[in-house]
Amino acid sequence: MFDFNLKNYGFLQLIACIVLNIAGLIFIQSSVGERIYSFMSQLGISIASLIICMLISFLNLKKVMQRYYWFFVISVFALLLVQITGTAYGRNSIRWIRIPFIRMEIQPSEFAKLFLILFIAMYIEKLDIQINQLGNLMKVIGFFLVQFLLIFIQPNLSSSLILTAIFIAMLFASKLKIKWFVIFGSIAAFLLLIVYLSVRFNFIERMPFLRDYQKNRIISFFVPTEKNEAQYQQENSVIAIGSGKVTGKGINNNSPNSVKNGNWLAEAQNDFIFAVVGEEVGFVGTLIIILLYIFLVISCIVTASKQREYYKNLICIGVATWLAVQTLINIGVATAIMPNTGVPLPFFSQGGSSLLSIYMGMGFVLNISRETRI
Repeated sequence: MFDFNLKNYGFLQLIACIVLNIAGLIFIQSSVGERIYSFMSQLGISIASLIICMLISFLNLKKVMQRYYWFFVISVFALLLVQITGTAYGRNSIRWIRIPFIRMEIQPSEFAKLFLILFIAMYIEKLDIQINQLGNLMKVIGFFLVQFLLIFIQPNLSSSLILTAIFIAMLFASKLKIKWFVIFGSIAAFLLLIVYLSVRFNFIERMPFLRDYQKNRIISFFVPTEKNEAQYQQENSVIAIGSGKVTGKGINNNSPNSVKNGNWLAEAQNDFIFAVVGEEVGFVGTLIIILLYIFLVISCIVTASKQREYYKNLICIGVATWLAVQTLINIGVATAIMPNTGVPLPFFSQGGSSLLSIYMGMGFVLNISRETRI
C-alpha cells in the first residue's frame, strides 16, 4: 500500500508548501487578532493536511488509480449533496455541507478540482489517441460539464472557471489535435465577446443564470463609475498593498494608518489576505511569496516533463494549472486587475477545504516525483 522510497522525493516542493502554509498562519493570526479560535482551528487543519499530504505521497499510486472512476462518483455525489442539504454558511451561495455530529463544514467544490484532475487524467490515458474521435471527446467534455454545472449552480462562478482552466490545460497536454482547440477556442472567443457586449450595453441585467451580486461585481469592474461594496473592497485592498511600500509596516503592527487595523478589509484572513501581506511586509515580502508560488508551479511542470506514464504527466499539469490560476485570480482581485470574486490564496487563506484539497493535490505530485525513474 505504501512505498517509503525517498530517492527522488520532492523535498523542495514540500518545503515550499510548508513555508507558504506557515506564512499564511502568521498573517491569519495578524488578521483575526484576538479571535484566537480562528487561528487555532487553521493551525489544526494545517497539521492534519500536511500529514495527509505526506501519506498520499507514499501511496502505491497505480493501485489507487485502478479505481479512478470513484473520484468522479464521489465528487458528483458530494456536489449533489450540496444541492440537497447544503448551507450558505453566512455567504451568498450554498457551497458547504455539514458533517453530522461534529461542528465542521466542508466545501465539495474545492475537492472537485482534485477529483476532476485524477479522473480525467486516467480517462484520457485510456482513450489515448482515440480522444480525437468526436464521440470520445464529447464523453470527456460531458464528464467535465457534470461537475462544472453542479458547481456553477451553487452558484460558484470562480471555482467553475478554475475547473474550466484545469480541464483545458489537461486537454492541451493530451494527444488532442490542434483543430479541436481552434474550434473550441473560436466558440469561447465568441462567448467572451457576448459577455463583454452584454456588460457594455447593460444586457447583463437580464441574464438569469447570474445572481445579483455576481452581476454587480462584473459591472463595477468594467464600469468603475457603478461602484458597489465589492469595488470599495478592492480599492481598500489596493490602498493597503500600496501603503506597505518596500518593506511594510510590520506584522501585527499597531499603526493607526493601517487599512487592516481600521477594519477596512472585508475577509482579510480569507479572500484579501494578500492585501494584509502587502501592507505588513511590503513589496519585498509579497515578491518572496509570489516567487514561492512560481517555484511550485514550475516544479510541477518539470515533474510532469519527466514522466513516461501519460496519466502522471496529466495529473502534474492539472495541479500546476490549479495552483497558477487560483493564485493569479486571488492576487488579481486583491490588486484590482480582475473582478472581485471569492477565491482563497492556496496554502495561505483561512479555510479548511481549500487547504486540505491543495495539500492533497501536492501529495499526488510528490508521489509522482518520488516514483520518477530517469
